[in-house]
Amino acid sequence: MKEHLDVLGPAFARDTHYIRILIFSAAFQGTLLGFVASAFSLSVQKLAEATWYSGEYLQAIEFGKSFDFTIRAVENEINKTTNNSTFLKEDDVSIDSLLLGNGEWWYIWLLALAGFGVGLVKVIWNLLGSVVPNVCKQRQRFPARFPGFIEEVCDLENHDTIMAIPFFIVSALSGGLGACVGPEAALLYIGSSVGTLVSRRWQLGTIKARKISGSGGQSFRNNDNSGENENNPGSNSSSAIDISDQQADQQSEVEELNDDNLFICFVSNLLPDFSDRRAECCLEGIAAAVGGLFPAQFLSPLVVHEVGNHWHWGVKGRFHVTETVATTGVSATFSYAIMRWLRGGTLIQSFKVPNIIGQSLQDFEVRFLGYGVLVGFISGLIGFAGFLIFICGVRLGQKVFMRMKMFFMKRVGLAEAVSHNIVTVVNPVIGGTLLGLLYVAVPLCLGGGLPQLYAVMTLGNRLGACTVAVTAFTKLLCLGISQGFGFIGGPLFPIIFAGACTGSLIHIIFPGIPVIISFASGFAATPVAIIPGIFTVTALSSVMFLLGGAASSAVFIACVVHTLQFVGWD
Repeated sequence: MKEHLDVLGPAFARDTHYIRILIFSAAFQGTLLGFVASAFSLSVQKLAEATWYSGEYLQAIEFGKSFDFTIRAVENEINKTTNNSTFLKEDDVSIDSLLLGNGEWWYIWLLALAGFGVGLVKVIWNLLGSVVPNVCKQRQRFPARFPGFIEEVCDLENHDTIMAIPFFIVSALSGGLGACVGPEAALLYIGSSVGTLVSRRWQLGTIKARKISGSGGQSFRNNDNSGENENNPGSNSSSAIDISDQQADQQSEVEELNDDNLFICFVSNLLPDFSDRRAECCLEGIAAAVGGLFPAQFLSPLVVHEVGNHWHWGVKGRFHVTETVATTGVSATFSYAIMRWLRGGTLIQSFKVPNIIGQSLQDFEVRFLGYGVLVGFISGLIGFAGFLIFICGVRLGQKVFMRMKMFFMKRVGLAEAVSHNIVTVVNPVIGGTLLGLLYVAVPLCLGGGLPQLYAVMTLGNRLGACTVAVTAFTKLLCLGISQGFGFIGGPLFPIIFAGACTGSLIHIIFPGIPVIISFASGFAATPVAIIPGIFTVTALSSVMFLLGGAASSAVFIACVVHTLQFVGWD
C-alpha cells in the first residue's frame, strides 16, 4: 500500500512544519490578500462609477446584462416571430451610446487627467528617495516596466516589497479612470511581495540579489538591488545555490537578513522561518492574490501551475506538486471566501445563461466540435492581427518616451533625472489623450473590458458586425497604448474582451453557430495566443457560461486549434 501511495509524494500533511506552512503562510496570505483584493476592487469600482461608468453608458451596459432581454431576444430568434418589435426599438435607443462614433468628448480630458495622475504618483515616488533613502532609493526609481502576467507567475520574482504601495495606487488609478488594463498585474505583484515578506518573517526593506535554482530548472530571481549587482560582478547574484546544500543556503540567508537596509519587525522572531522556501511563499501569495478574480477558486491554483509550468516540481525531491497544489489551494480558498464575503462576488462572475440556451447544449453533437475548430481558426487569424496592433501601440509609447527624454536632455539641457521625471508625467498624458480619442470613436473599448462582456454577447446582433469587429481590434490597440505610455495593469481582461468580440462576430457572420458556443470559444481561444493556459481558459469559460461537458468540448478544441495555428509554429 505504501509503495502505491509514494507516487503522490511524501506524507507531508503529517509534518508539523507543513501545518505551520498552512497556517502562517497559505492561510495567512489568503486572508490578507483577500482583504487587499477587495480593497483594490472597491477602489477601481468607485473611481469608474464616479467618472466613465455612469449615465447613459451605464444604462446601456446594464441593459445588455438584462436577463429578460436575453430571454426575449433568444425566443425571438428561435421562434422567428416579430412579437418583440416594440422592445427592439427601445433597444436601439438604449444602446446608442455603445455604437461607433458615439463616445463622449470628455473621455479625452478624463484619460489625460488619469495619465497625469499616474505620472505624478511615479514622480513623487522617485523624489521620495531623497527624503526616505532607506525605503525608496533614487537609483531604484519607479520602474519603466513591471513584470507581466506570465513573467510574474513563471519566475516567482522576489520584489522590493515597498514598491507594492505605489504600484497599488497607480494600477487603481489606471483601471478606475478608464485605461485599457486589467487588475491582475497589481494583484500578482502584491501577492508575490507578500510572499516575499512571509519568507522573511515580515522583515521589510531590500535584500541582496541572488539566484535560486528551483528543482525543476526554474530560476527564481530577486531584482531588489539590481543596480548594485551590475557594478559588482562577484556578488551573490552571479552564483547559483545548490539546493542540496541546505546549510550553505541558510547561512547565506542569515547574512542577507543582517543587511543594514532591513527594518526588523518586532514580531519576526515569533513567526516560523520560511527563508528556505521563498519561491513557494511567492507561489502561495500569487494564488491568493488571484483567488478573488475567478468565479471558482480552483481556477487560481490551476492558472498558477499551468501558466507558470510548475507541474514538474518535486522531480529532485525538493517540493512535490501535490504539496504545492494543497498550499496554493488553501491560500486561494481563503482569499476567495473573503472576496465573496466583502464584495458579494468575484471580479469575474458566472453569466446568467437562459434555460432555453442551456437546454439546447445538454446533448452532445459532433457539429459542436466542428464549430469549435472553425472558431479556433478564425480566432487565430484575428488574434495574430490583433497582436501586431498591440505591439505597434507598445512600441509607439516607448519611442515617444525616449524621444522626449532625449529632447529635454540634449536640446533643453536638463539633467537626466529631471528629464526622466518630466517625461514620466507627460508620456501618460499623451497616451491618455490618444485613448480618449479612441474611446470617442469606439466607446465599447472603455476600461478593462469586463463590464462590457455581457453586453457584447447579448447585444452583438443589434450592434452589428462592423461595430464588433472594430471594437475587437481597437481594444488591442488601446491595450498597447496603455502599456506603452505608462499606465499600469495587466493584459488578461482586455484580451479576453477582444476574444469575446471575436466570438460574437463569428456568430453574426455564421448565425448557424449557437451564440453561446461561438462566444465562449472565442472568449477562451484568443487569450491562448499569449497565455499558455489551455486548461485554465477552457475551465474558466465553462464555469462562466455554465456550459456543461458538451459545449465545453467545443471550447477546448477551439483553444487547441488556436494553439496549433498561432503558437505551435513558434
